[in-house]
Order: sequence, then structure tokens, then C-alpha cells
Amino acid sequence: MAGVRVRVFASEALREARALSTDERARIAREAAAEARADAPVRTGEYRSGIGVEVSGDEVRIVDTDPESIYKEYGTSDTPAHAVLTDAARKRGRYRGWNPQ
Repeated sequence: MAGVRVRVFASEALREARALSTDERARIAREAAAEARADAPVRTGEYRSGIGVEVSGDEVRIVDTDPESIYKEYGTSDTPAHAVLTDAARKRGRYRGWNPQ
């Protein structure tokens, strides 16, 4: 019986894995966004209602369209961080974003 050689090209394997997992990653992101909306503090409702998911090709992101969301999520020198998006993302896997103050 002859042996078989297989060569795996890492960049191709990664691209294929990202493409095949896009739907599942989008489902996880929608779940995290729903949790973040439920946990978000409400003053005007913009922070909570701005939370959503964007899918572009094989890239999946949880976003917030509120122009003030960055300050609400990560805090400032005067206000504490709420970190609802960050916390929801961390519960579901590797998080590669900023860290709240």
C-alpha cells in the first residue's frame, strides 16, 4: 500500500474555515447583541437601540450606532464603563477589542 502526502496551505484553510463558519458566527453575534441590549442602561434608548450585528463577506461584528456608545461602553475619566457589548462578546469566545476602564 502506497503512502499519501497531503499539503495543507494555512492561509487557504483559514479562509475556508472563516467562510464556512460565517453563519454560525453571525448567530453567536446576534445572541450576544440581544444579551447586550437586555443589559444596556437606558437613558435616551440610543445606546440600547443602536446595538446590532454587521456581516460583510466572512467578517462578523457586533456594533453600536449610537455616536456616544464608545464613551458608554468603555467609560471616560468622569463616567464608569458599562461594557455590555464587551462582556457579552467575552462570554462567547475570544475577544479582540478594547478593554473598559
